[in-house]
Amino acid sequence: MSIQNNVTVVGTGTAPAVAVALPSRSRRRRPGPAFWAGVSILGTIIIVATWMSFWPPYDPLATVAANIEGMSALHLLGTDNVGRDSLVRLALAGRTSLIISGSAALLAAVVGAALGLVAGYVGGMVDAVIMRVVDALLALPAILVALVVGVIIGNGAIPLIISLGIIFAPTFARVMRAPVIALRERDFVLAAQLSGVRTWKIVLQHLLPNALTPLFVQFASVASAVVLLEAALSYLGQGVQAPEPSAGRMISELTRFMQTQPLLIIAPALLIVLLSAGWNLLADGTQDYLSPRREGGIGGKRRRRPRTSTTPATPATPQTAPPLTTAPSGSSRTTSTVTSTPQEDSQ
Repeated sequence: MSIQNNVTVVGTGTAPAVAVALPSRSRRRRPGPAFWAGVSILGTIIIVATWMSFWPPYDPLATVAANIEGMSALHLLGTDNVGRDSLVRLALAGRTSLIISGSAALLAAVVGAALGLVAGYVGGMVDAVIMRVVDALLALPAILVALVVGVIIGNGAIPLIISLGIIFAPTFARVMRAPVIALRERDFVLAAQLSGVRTWKIVLQHLLPNALTPLFVQFASVASAVVLLEAALSYLGQGVQAPEPSAGRMISELTRFMQTQPLLIIAPALLIVLLSAGWNLLADGTQDYLSPRREGGIGGKRRRRPRTSTTPATPATPQTAPPLTTAPSGSSRTTSTVTSTPQEDSQ
């Protein structure tokens, strides 16, 4: 409880109210709406994709009806140009996109965090060399690097994960390096160094656990970017290869039927938007949850200030001028104390 004690008494006025800060009700911080919206979107896609993976109503690779059929009770989203059920293939495309985005972001986090730890802790020439390489990689267009890596190591889901992990590793290196530089001068790190603790133990046991917070936000942000890049590469034929379903490849194959069956294009495009939005909302909600300045995500309430209670004003004792004091008779000096007024001072 904090009490403000700066009380000023002027003339015969009253003492101002004293503001007393009352302890606010302790509440556990909870994730905001953005976090739960992202979890809901991604969770729904995961549930549907898992269901269609284990108990599909139709074989996603087999022809089950006529080509380019419209919506029906048997095929809710119709069929594609080969007669395959579009709903089943769309669900499996969501599964593929989630696996690639999560795996590529995880690979980028591991490689980038390792580079950031080394650069931030060692410093000097090692830091300069690593950061210049990171800057060079960040200056290159991501899709161009993915195309070049795809040509070198081949096409498919595994090469795509490797190439996307290499592309986004520099972003994690920068995110990890900044807190490590701040932490390496802290007392607990210096104490561990003076105690003779090995360098790798200091990095893994003291630096890494205290620098993980920004990595969680960066992971979701990178996963969102991977979703868009994977869809673009699959659209160009350099990502997931046929006959495996992919949202970008479905758009590429069915673009010519957009006039007659627009749902065949809208459905995979909507899936890409939902996946990217889900990861972005999860990143935003995680950042707001871990940030000490706000409680909740988008639309979340700001942290309440402590409640203040104003005590009643207490009357102050009037102040009067001291009486005129005259020296005893026979003395040549007279001592007096007079309280002057503003009018007399001006004269």
